[in-house]
Amino acid sequence: MEYNTIRTPLIIREYGRSVQNMIDFVCTVEDRDKRNDMARSIIRVMSQLSGENGASKEDREHQLYDHLFAMSGFKLDIDSPYPIPTEETLKKKPAIVPYPTNGIRLKHYGRSLQRMIAKASELQEGDEKTALVRLLIIQMKRAYMLWNQNILDEHLIAEQLQILSDGKIVYTADMHTDVTPELPDIGYAKKKKKKKKKKKPQH
Repeated sequence: MEYNTIRTPLIIREYGRSVQNMIDFVCTVEDRDKRNDMARSIIRVMSQLSGENGASKEDREHQLYDHLFAMSGFKLDIDSPYPIPTEETLKKKPAIVPYPTNGIRLKHYGRSLQRMIAKASELQEGDEKTALVRLLIIQMKRAYMLWNQNILDEHLIAEQLQILSDGKIVYTADMHTDVTPELPDIGYAKKKKKKKKKKKPQH
């Protein structure tokens, strides 16, 4: 009996030992046309084993050929419909995409709210601007509570509104709102209520 512990480790386990053995055999076939035919047959088997992954047909087939070459140890010599990868290209990690934090003064309010405040600060004074600012203040309160989970500080909101508007919007009495925004029912916004233990009656 041959145990898995003494076998050659599988390069991509999802395809199993049988597919690995077929690829190893194809690498030994001298006739190039036969190798091409056998490789295409193996690709069909790999496609059935891997199933749908949401990618387009072309991208999915391209990935299967990359796996085929990787499982051959990059030794398989066939006519591939896609560029033949190397070990270095497949192992190369994608470049890290930096998170765009530039220009966000107070991160818990986010870029969108900061932009809306900037637009509101350009409006002419009047009822329309006051109504818009009041809505923005409610949104600021909501974001503040989600981030801090503390009691709202109206003075702090007023100060931060002035910062985000470059001093163009001053929190006046007519902008004040007693509305406390509701928080979504998600993990970090929940406040668990402690259940009171019932006292056992004393005899």
